[in-house]
Amino acid sequence: MSVLSKPHYVCNGCKNLKSCTLKKSFYVKEDAHQKYKLLLSESRNGISVDEEEILRLDNIISPLIKKGQSLHHICSNNRDVIMHSERTIYNYVDYGLFTARNIDLPRKVVYRPRKKSADHFKVDKSCRVGRTYEDFLNFLKEHPDTPVVEMDTVEGTKGGKVLLTIHFIDSKFMLTFIRDANTSQSVIEIKSKFLCKIPSG
Repeated sequence: MSVLSKPHYVCNGCKNLKSCTLKKSFYVKEDAHQKYKLLLSESRNGISVDEEEILRLDNIISPLIKKGQSLHHICSNNRDVIMHSERTIYNYVDYGLFTARNIDLPRKVVYRPRKKSADHFKVDKSCRVGRTYEDFLNFLKEHPDTPVVEMDTVEGTKGGKVLLTIHFIDSKFMLTFIRDANTSQSVIEIKSKFLCKIPSG
């Protein structure tokens, strides 16, 4: 292997690899090529997130990284707050958008990158049986006196504050709540603080 065939700052081909006790970094051409293509695309199109959203994510993620938590652990335990894929968060760290840097992720420089399929949310399709919009309309035909309440999110700037709207159809009354971010946890907090206090009937 020639000197120019590999970067000088990685451990590939090092004769002291097995006995070396320092943290190691390996060059994997497939992974490097993918990162290059992504970086090239982002440099042309720009990163699809605004400064306010980066600041919000940084306040959540960087302190946890500094405490020694891995990005996988952070993303798994804060999925409802982060609202971005683990791969995206890794990219933001690579681009230096957060206070925490790659050097703060020891596992990333010690181990070779592992190939894995993209994370997907698995949904049990059986939970949708009898719960489609058509089922809802048929139910209203059989029970026309059923009170209906609609809940929705009104989003302005991507990554900015959003509105949670709760519309009581029969009374033509709507409640609106401001949320700092479009997360499921913020909806849970509003329901716990306000909606449980609304008297039934």
